[in-house]
Amino acid sequence: MSARSASALIAASVLAATGLAVASAGPAFAKSSIAIQVSARSVTPGQRIGLIAYGASDDFGGNPVRLCLDERVGHGPWRAVGCGREGALRLAVHPAHPGTLAFRSQLVGRNGHGRLVVDRTSQVVTVQVR
Repeated sequence: MSARSASALIAASVLAATGLAVASAGPAFAKSSIAIQVSARSVTPGQRIGLIAYGASDDFGGNPVRLCLDERVGHGPWRAVGCGREGALRLAVHPAHPGTLAFRSQLVGRNGHGRLVVDRTSQVVTVQVR
């Protein structure tokens, strides 16, 4: 095989592989993002803890999406502190007792059957109440 034939074969292979990769690319995926911030990692009972959650989703085809903040005391169950429209949500809590508080944010929307489903959950952040 001549150098020219080998070059032509390599070029054709690269072109075919590139075309195959473009042809087999999947559909575009919707984007979601979520985050949570706390004003302090250690507080005393009664002291204010500021919470800010950021979140947005386009996974629900234009249906409204709620941004919620949840709190857990120790190893207990999660409970909703508050919800609002997607974007940014600011709340404050004033813990009454010493212990560990955990906070998370979630994006919640309605699926095609009208049921509430969680789209994304943020990382968990903890605050020590001393």
